[in-house]
Amino acid sequence: MNEIALSILALLPLWTVDLGDAPEPGYSRPVIVGERIYLTANQDAMHTVFCLDLDGKPVWQFLSGPGWTDLFPGTRGTPLVVNGLLYDESPHGELVCLDAASGELRWRRNLLHDYETPNVLYGRSGSLVRDGDRLFSQLGGERGSMLCLDRHTGKTLWLAESTGHAAGYGTPVSFQYEGLPLMAAMDAKGVFVVHRQSGQLQFHIRHPARLDENIFNPIYHDGALLVSNGAGSDTKCFKLVRDGESVQAKELWTNQLLANAHGGVTLIDDRLYGSTNKRGGGFACIRWKDGTDVFLDRKITRGSFALEDGLFYILTEFGELVVAKPRETDFDVLFRLELSGAKQGQAYSHPVVQGNRLYVRIGTMLYCFEIVKTGSR
Repeated sequence: MNEIALSILALLPLWTVDLGDAPEPGYSRPVIVGERIYLTANQDAMHTVFCLDLDGKPVWQFLSGPGWTDLFPGTRGTPLVVNGLLYDESPHGELVCLDAASGELRWRRNLLHDYETPNVLYGRSGSLVRDGDRLFSQLGGERGSMLCLDRHTGKTLWLAESTGHAAGYGTPVSFQYEGLPLMAAMDAKGVFVVHRQSGQLQFHIRHPARLDENIFNPIYHDGALLVSNGAGSDTKCFKLVRDGESVQAKELWTNQLLANAHGGVTLIDDRLYGSTNKRGGGFACIRWKDGTDVFLDRKITRGSFALEDGLFYILTEFGELVVAKPRETDFDVLFRLELSGAKQGQAYSHPVVQGNRLYVRIGTMLYCFEIVKTGSR
């Protein structure tokens, strides 16, 4: 474990910003690039991209279209900033490319309208993924599974074959397997993989969730692909097998302890860590190689997290901020703080650590803390 993880931390409040007037204006996390902070929220029922400086002061804002005001109202996917351009897709499929310095519109299109694709129950929620000059977004539905776009123009480069299912709520993950450029994502009924260059659909494996709530971002490691969901399901690991220029998968193991509803899972050495819905909930740890249980720590309720220097910066779904480090059989909690703004257990945004600052978003509020190391432990 990194030596920094052995320090006792203090989190000193620097500033707090109220983003909008909607009751719950978003679950997306902030993005910090250079001297600017970018994030999204509903403003007057409009999906709005905000740019702030590092003191939380407004620089510009851009209203891209109607905000999501249905189930769990607010923004979802996190903006992507690449070489001075910002890309953002709203829950209604409105994709915009903006100048990151000024907020000026470069191009726009609506992915659902363009492909006559129905929206999903909670609104489109995955973030865009970039590979060179290309953008990727999961489409879902009968027209196709994954879209590849030219990031400079928004033009479609390819649309992968449909899996026959609606889109999931997570973000695609790109990886290389035995020289093959691939991308994995969870749709409404399972996990699928496409070839990142050609768009050829490689396979689809069922891994259904209650109400089609597949929210997880797949994890690739050492020739295997891992998926999880917490809506009445489990975690599964699949071994990839190359067959010429394509790839297939076979199940390696299933784990019933780690059922990740939201917040993601991370791999450290041979251990997987993430929150779970099983056995009363908490943070679980299992082994990568065979899926066996290591521990379940109920001191920390379910939530999202950022991992930095061996420390977990956790935002629980009820709005508690926890800093903890993993031990052999549990987590050592170093810091706890109750934050305001979480309603009905819906603090879902992922915290962000940038330098010596921690950014936490709950509902209308964006909190910024200074991370101070106060001694050794």
